[in-house]
Amino acid sequence: MMKRYAAIAAAIFMMSLTACGTFAPPQASETTTTTTTVTEVTTVPPVTTVPSDSSEPATTTKATMSEEEKKQIAANTFIAEFFDSAITFEDKSALTKEVLKKCPFEHSEESTNGLQRITLKGNNGSGTIDVLCIDLSASDLDYELGYIVSTFGDYYYGFTVGNMQGVTEDNFTTNYRLTNTVVSKGKYQQYGSLQKSDGMANQFGYAETYATLVDSKLTVVSGQFLSTDMMERQSFTGLMMEFKEKIPF
Repeated sequence: MMKRYAAIAAAIFMMSLTACGTFAPPQASETTTTTTTVTEVTTVPPVTTVPSDSSEPATTTKATMSEEEKKQIAANTFIAEFFDSAITFEDKSALTKEVLKKCPFEHSEESTNGLQRITLKGNNGSGTIDVLCIDLSASDLDYELGYIVSTFGDYYYGFTVGNMQGVTEDNFTTNYRLTNTVVSKGKYQQYGSLQKSDGMANQFGYAETYATLVDSKLTVVSGQFLSTDMMERQSFTGLMMEFKEKIPF
């Protein structure tokens, strides 16, 4: 088990919030209305305003927060607490090397404090895959198992999609999300595929995050790929499948 890297994990968290706007806390919008009063001289007697009873409480008008905004704020709070808790990262380089033996792309690997990042390059596209395992056994997070795996999964999926250059949520033609909790373990999966045109060529993309929480260990594999060749996208989905089969549940 590796030494705790809470500071580094927090830095990754802040970077991801910048990369993916969907995880930024919603900003309350404030509208200022300026009223111009025009005074005219007339023969009408002035109106005397009777002061209101000072004992009546002042009424403050506030914008009503939507349920979606409440959920987003709660998720942001959880992610901040998650990276600030007593978590440790386990090395998954052996798993990564085993799967990459059959990798159809040129690739390079980078290991940073428990995070295995694989950079992929095809003839007509490129992408990345992140593999990480987080030990929560010493953590004091007071959340249900299902909430932990689903909220962290949503967070990392948003981070992964945010790394796809020139891609927005509207470009995705399919989107699938699944969470499953059984007794003392949980599973999360979300993926989406896309096809878009830049005016010169069609682009085919795929993003997926798969996570399991078993025996207080949260294992995540998350990747994205964008190419002008549909077959390269197909090869990437096959590579993601190879990784998922190696993750226990």
